[in-house]
Amino acid sequence: MFSGIRAQDGIFLSNLGDIENRISKTNQQVTSGIRVATAADDPSAVMPILQYQSQIDRLTQVNTNLQQANTEATAADAALQSATTIMDQLVSIASRGITGQATANDRADLGLQVQQLQNQLVSIANTSMSDRFVFGGDNANVQPYTFDWSQPSGVVSNSASSATMQLSDGNGSSITSGMTAAQIFDLRNPDGTAASGNIFQAVHDLGQALGNNDQAGIQNALATIKEGAAHLGQASVFYGNVENWITQATNNANNQLSPLQQALSAVQDVDMPAAITQLTSDQTALQVSLSAHASLSSKTLFDYLG
Repeated sequence: MFSGIRAQDGIFLSNLGDIENRISKTNQQVTSGIRVATAADDPSAVMPILQYQSQIDRLTQVNTNLQQANTEATAADAALQSATTIMDQLVSIASRGITGQATANDRADLGLQVQQLQNQLVSIANTSMSDRFVFGGDNANVQPYTFDWSQPSGVVSNSASSATMQLSDGNGSSITSGMTAAQIFDLRNPDGTAASGNIFQAVHDLGQALGNNDQAGIQNALATIKEGAAHLGQASVFYGNVENWITQATNNANNQLSPLQQALSAVQDVDMPAAITQLTSDQTALQVSLSAHASLSSKTLFDYLG
């Protein structure tokens, strides 16, 4: 008789332990919102979870890269708009210097204004964000140019880097996301001479011609200033296209992320209503078991003997 009672106690304790383990596990799931926290929770779910998480991590990194690139592209676009305004001022100055009414002193004063505007253009070429030079290309930690009017083009180049870095989207497509200051402001021929559209050289030539009271030189410089302004417009178009590409790429990445996150949640996350129902059921079962065992334990030997 007593061995039978001890056997029943053992079964009771085993069942009680199972219920308590279920309650503990369900409580943890409800608190964390995660159904599969370890491989033991659901071995069949591990591989899908790893695959979904890997794809989500990749797209999340793509989005981070796109956001950074968009910030720099926006800054570059704004800087080029400022440069365009300066080029318009230079065209106006050159047009005033050409006129027969302008005196040598007038042209000398205009030449000083040109030097100041060249200095502003150099500052634009050195636009920076978060310790990175926007037009620094592959060597974004080095200031591209230094203003020095005594030089043949009025500037000193501090970096010969190119812009080869590629920006990728979530589908594997990529673009070159930036231009160097040299590509925008200081175009050069293969032999190192100033190419058509070289803004720094055109501005320096204009300033020199005005300072020398050289009307023909001012006329020639006006033509090269206009060529530089046209090239600057092309750079602005480039960055506008980059911004549009980034917007589309960001939308595409977000569209891919949403279903992946939903799929991961379906596999990994707890079904909250079902978990709460299970928790309530197990808690009820626990109370019933404890009450039944308490009633059983209160019986004496005489109760069993009848």
